Amino acid sequence: MSSDETKATVGFAGLGRMGSEMARHLIDGGFEVLGHDPSPEATSRFEAKGGRTAATPEDLADAQVIMSSLPATAEMLGFYEGVIPQLEKGSLCIDLSTVSVDAARAVAGRAAEHSVEFLDAPVSGTSTHAAAGTLVIMVGGSDQGYERSLPYLAPFSSLVRHCGAAGMGLEMKLITNRLLTAHLGAIAEAIVELEDAGLDVAGSLELLRAGAVPRLLEYKAGPMADRDYTPLFTVGLMDKDLRLADERREPGRVTAAGTAVMRAALDAGLGDADIAAIMEIVDQGS
Repeated sequence: MSSDETKATVGFAGLGRMGSEMARHLIDGGFEVLGHDPSPEATSRFEAKGGRTAATPEDLADAQVIMSSLPATAEMLGFYEGVIPQLEKGSLCIDLSTVSVDAARAVAGRAAEHSVEFLDAPVSGTSTHAAAGTLVIMVGGSDQGYERSLPYLAPFSSLVRHCGAAGMGLEMKLITNRLLTAHLGAIAEAIVELEDAGLDVAGSLELLRAGAVPRLLEYKAGPMADRDYTPLFTVGLMDKDLRLADERREPGRVTAAGTAVMRAALDAGLGDADIAAIMEIVDQGS
C-alpha cells in the first residue's frame, strides 16, 4: 500500500450509534471523512466531530475508500448498487454491517466486475466498544484487500483478523452471535436459579466470574477443536453433578439442551473421557 493511499478520503455510510463512533476514530486518526446518513440528527453529530457530510449516498463515490455501517441487508444492497458503478477502478469498499452472507458475496462479485475491491468486515462489540476503539473485526475478501483495509480498521479495533474469501467474515460473525446468544441464555437461567435457591446474586456472580465458566474458550475450545479428550473432568463426573442439579430444580431451556448433549455422550460410552468429548455428539448431529 502506498503512503498516498493511507491518506485517502474515506466515504462513510451510516452514522448511527456504531458508525458515528467508528467515523470519529477515523477523524481523530487524521483521515478526512465524508459521511452520509438519512438522519439529520446523525449528520449534525458527525459534523460536530469534524466530519463533512454528503447530500446523497452516491456523493460518497468521490472518496477513494468507502466504508459502511448499515442496519440490514436491504440497506447494504441498495447503497452499494448505487455507489459501485460510480467508483474509480481500484477503489476499496469495506462493509462493517452484519448482513446476509449471500448478499455480501453478490456485492463482492459486482464490485469485481467494476474492478473494485469489496470486503465484508463485520464487527463484534457494542457501541461502548466502538466508542473505546476496541472492536473485533472479522474480514472476508482477498489477501490484498485485507492488507489494504488495515489502516482504516486499526483506529477503532483491538483485533482484526482475515477469515478467508468473500463472505467468510460474516460467517464468523454469525457463528459468534449464536454462541453469544447461548451464553446469554445460560447466564439468565443461572441468575434465576441463584434467586430461586436463595443465594446472594451479587456474591454468586463474583464466584462464577472467578471460576472456570468465563474461561471455557481458553480451557476447552482448543482441545475440542483438536478432538483431544484427555480426561481432566470427565463426562461421567459432569453427568453426576447434573443429576444432582436436576434433583433440586428443572433445568431451563438452554441448560436442558446442554444437559441432553452431555447425557448423549455418556450413553455413547464416553463417560471416562473429558467433557470436551461432547464434540463427538455434536459432530454426529445428535
